[in-house]
Amino acid sequence: MYQATHLLEKNQDYVVFEGVMPTSANLAGSERQLIYTDMVLDEVLAKPEIQSLPAFADTQLAKDTMRKYMRVSGAGSASLTISYQDPDPQHAALICNEIVEAYLARREQFDNERVANLESWLSPSIDLWKEEVAGHGRRVRELSKAAYGFDPTMRVEGLENDLSVLGSLRRDLADLIVEESILEAKIAMRKAGGKDIREVVKTLPEITIPEPTSAEIARYVSSDGEVAKHRGLLADREKKIRGMEDAGFASLRQDHYEDLKKQADELRKQVQAAEKVARDRAPEVLQKHAMELAQRERESQLANLEVSTKASLASQEVQLAELKSKRSILQQEYDLEKGRLEQKGGDAADLRFAQEDREIAVGILAKLNERLAAIRTERRRGMTIQTLAAAKPPNKPLVPVPVKKMVVAGGAAFMIPFLLGLLLEFRSQRICDASGFDGQSLAPVIGEVARLPSRAGSSKRQRVFEESIDTLRANLMLSKDTRDVRTISVASSLSGEGKSSVSSQLAISLAKACGETILLIDADLRKPDQHAIFGLEMGPGLTRVLSEDVKLEDAVDKSLGDLVHVLPAGLMHQSPHRLLNSSAIRDLLDQALAKYRYVVIDTAPVLAAGETLAIAAETDATLVCMMRDLSRTDTAIRSQRRLEAAGANVVGSVFSGVPYQQYSYRYGDYNYLMAPEANQPAIK
Repeated sequence: MYQATHLLEKNQDYVVFEGVMPTSANLAGSERQLIYTDMVLDEVLAKPEIQSLPAFADTQLAKDTMRKYMRVSGAGSASLTISYQDPDPQHAALICNEIVEAYLARREQFDNERVANLESWLSPSIDLWKEEVAGHGRRVRELSKAAYGFDPTMRVEGLENDLSVLGSLRRDLADLIVEESILEAKIAMRKAGGKDIREVVKTLPEITIPEPTSAEIARYVSSDGEVAKHRGLLADREKKIRGMEDAGFASLRQDHYEDLKKQADELRKQVQAAEKVARDRAPEVLQKHAMELAQRERESQLANLEVSTKASLASQEVQLAELKSKRSILQQEYDLEKGRLEQKGGDAADLRFAQEDREIAVGILAKLNERLAAIRTERRRGMTIQTLAAAKPPNKPLVPVPVKKMVVAGGAAFMIPFLLGLLLEFRSQRICDASGFDGQSLAPVIGEVARLPSRAGSSKRQRVFEESIDTLRANLMLSKDTRDVRTISVASSLSGEGKSSVSSQLAISLAKACGETILLIDADLRKPDQHAIFGLEMGPGLTRVLSEDVKLEDAVDKSLGDLVHVLPAGLMHQSPHRLLNSSAIRDLLDQALAKYRYVVIDTAPVLAAGETLAIAAETDATLVCMMRDLSRTDTAIRSQRRLEAAGANVVGSVFSGVPYQQYSYRYGDYNYLMAPEANQPAIK
């Protein structure tokens, strides 16, 4: 940000009369209110070169922007600085000088009006004292004629000393009368000045309100009562619809589900109709509110000026009351002294008193004329405030290297993505460790499976992976709750959670442990993987067996040897829901169990494929697979609830994707030696 500064000072020069055009001792405090008013800022914003600046593109906020970046301060009792900040140094200087120009124009207008009002209110006092002078002149002439025949200048015993005392009182009284007359003129000028201020405000540019922007209209529409009510009802219906879909009740309560959808469609139409009505009336309402706000702001500023004027007026009225009180006391003393001398001096004293009264009136008239001449003379010297140094485009910003701001901004730049990632991670509720199952409504973890190595071989990672599968098999087969199971379905909530890898490797581990042939069935008809894992042909597969086109023994691939036989999924020729029904699955399992010791079934994701529920309901046990840093708690709970509602026996969860180092740290890496056997079958 660049700051341009315009320096002003009091005009303390004078032509003849010093102190006739006074200025406030606190220049910044007295002038700040005028500089910040609409009457100054409106003139600045009305200029085309100011309107074209990017800082004032939003006309509704232009004055607020100008007040925000403008500073008015005092540089001593006789100086005033007006500063403006802007990212462009040229613009900062331009705006600063335009503000000062508009302010000085208003200040000159007010000074001229003040002088004109003072002159107009002094003129009646001058005319009054002209009449007083003429009247006292006539009184002197009459007394002179009445005293003809004796020496008007004869000395009266003791009269001279008394007249000197009376003269002193008369001079003090005359000074008070002059001061009182001038103060009365100022007070009368201020009382009339309030009306002048209002007249000046009426000449200000008319308040113009721009057309509301699309964003403002959108905010108005969103806050409209009818729109909010219909949106709330629509959100409630949509929430109920999603709840039925997530719980799998949409097909069970089809009528209620369709009725909710119809209600939602009708509410959408009502929302659109309410939004159209609100959008049509938005421009008029927004402009009306903006106009009322601008008028209240202008009235508030005028009220502040009037309060300041009234406060100054009250101070002058108190001062005037004090002067009148002093004059009253002096007048009483003067009248008593004058009455005493009249009794003592007779006609000569009356003549002297008349002459003295005439001299008083002449003196007061002379002082009033001198005051009026001084005001007219000193007004020609120029304004009471003048420019000392105009604003120039600054060469350096306010802070050349904003180290603190850069540190704060840099820290925020680093922290905000971290906090956002932390928030997203917290909201996603991803499972990153087996301990995350504690306290959740999930089946217990009966096996943690190490991450599948990218390449097969005899490396440590491969051995640890195989050991984790063997541990899963041992936990499953040795538990008293699952030792008698023969059919196992392996499921997951979503795709990519390791169910295909676990089912294939579990089948191999079972075969090695029991020494009998195991049947692995790929029941994921939508996206089958088992034929690709073992490098087999797709063949007729499960789809042809279920549709009774091919017998089971003809569809099973036996090329891997006598340990594991694989039944691929086959190419889908009709809906999987129609193929995978409960009776077909039961018949298939009965045929398989007649020949195989165990049957392992790789199923489709539970949340994406409803046919998995039918398969899980017909098997002895179901394992739910979850992948580290991928699976989420909410999806795992939903899939397990669906399986249990369908009648599946969910015996446990399998936590896959555990890093090699973490698995070795938690369970150890206990290697062993094994004699090579040439005839041992190998399945990779």
